[in-house]
Amino acid sequence: ERSRGLGDVYKRQIMLRYLGVDLNIYKPQFIQRRLTIRMKALNINNIDEYIAILRKDPRELNMLLDNLTINVSQFFRDPHVWRVVEEEVFKPLIKLKSSKGNKLIRIWSAGCSRGEEPYTISIILHEILGPSIKDFMITIYATDIDPNAIKSAKLAAYDMGSLVNVPKHILGKYFRYDRIRNKYYLKDFVKRIVKFQVHDVTTNPPFSHIDVIFCRYLLIYLSKETQLKVVTNFSRVLNSRGFLILGSPEFLPEDLYNIFTVVNLKARIYR
Repeated sequence: ERSRGLGDVYKRQIMLRYLGVDLNIYKPQFIQRRLTIRMKALNINNIDEYIAILRKDPRELNMLLDNLTINVSQFFRDPHVWRVVEEEVFKPLIKLKSSKGNKLIRIWSAGCSRGEEPYTISIILHEILGPSIKDFMITIYATDIDPNAIKSAKLAAYDMGSLVNVPKHILGKYFRYDRIRNKYYLKDFVKRIVKFQVHDVTTNPPFSHIDVIFCRYLLIYLSKETQLKVVTNFSRVLNSRGFLILGSPEFLPEDLYNIFTVVNLKARIYR
C-alpha cells in the first residue's frame, strides 16, 4: 500500500510537470473520471502508458487539460439566477455607487470558460443602464486556467448550443449572425468592458477591490481544502459588502460562515 501510494504521488507530480496543473486541488473521483475518458478514447488501460503519451504528444496534453477544466457553459445559464442577480445584486450596487458618486464597478468572473458568463454580465449591465453605462467605469475581469478557452472567449463566436437561454430580442440586439460560418458573433460594444486573462483560481488573485465575484460550477470539482483556500482568497479581494455568487450545487465553506452573510440561498448569493 505504501509503495503504491508513493507511486501515485510520483505520477501526480509528472502530471503537474506536463500539464502545469496541480491535480491535488481536485477531488480524486473527478480526476479518475477525466483520466478514464481520455484513456478509453486512446484504448489504453495502463496509466504509465498514458503518461508516456503525454510526454511526447502535445495534442494529448491539450485534450486532457480541456477535460480537466470542463469548458462547458451557456449564456444566461440558470435563467432564474440571473433574474435574482439583476434585482438583488446589480441594481442595488448601481444605486449605491450612484448615491456615493462612485461610478467605478469591478466584477470578476472566475473560471469563465469560453466567455459566456462574463459576456452575460455585460449584456445585463447594458440592459439595466442603457446609454448611461458610459457614465460608469465598469470592468469585468474574466479568468480561466485554460489558454485555449481564453482564446476562444476573446473571439466571441458561438453556436446555438451556447445561446439556448438567450431571449430573441437580446440575441438580435447584442449578436451578429454569420450565415457562412453559422456562428453568432458578439458585438464589440458588449466585449469592450470585458478583460480576459489566464489565471489559476487556486493561486493568489490578480485583482483587488472587487464588487462582485462569480465562481459558478467550479468549486464542485475541487477538494474541500482547495474550496476553502479559493473562497478565502475571494474574501480578501472583495470590497466591504461585496457579493459572491456560486453555482446551484455549491455551498459556502463552513469555515467562512462568519465572513459572509446569505443574500439569496436558492441563487447561492452571499455578501
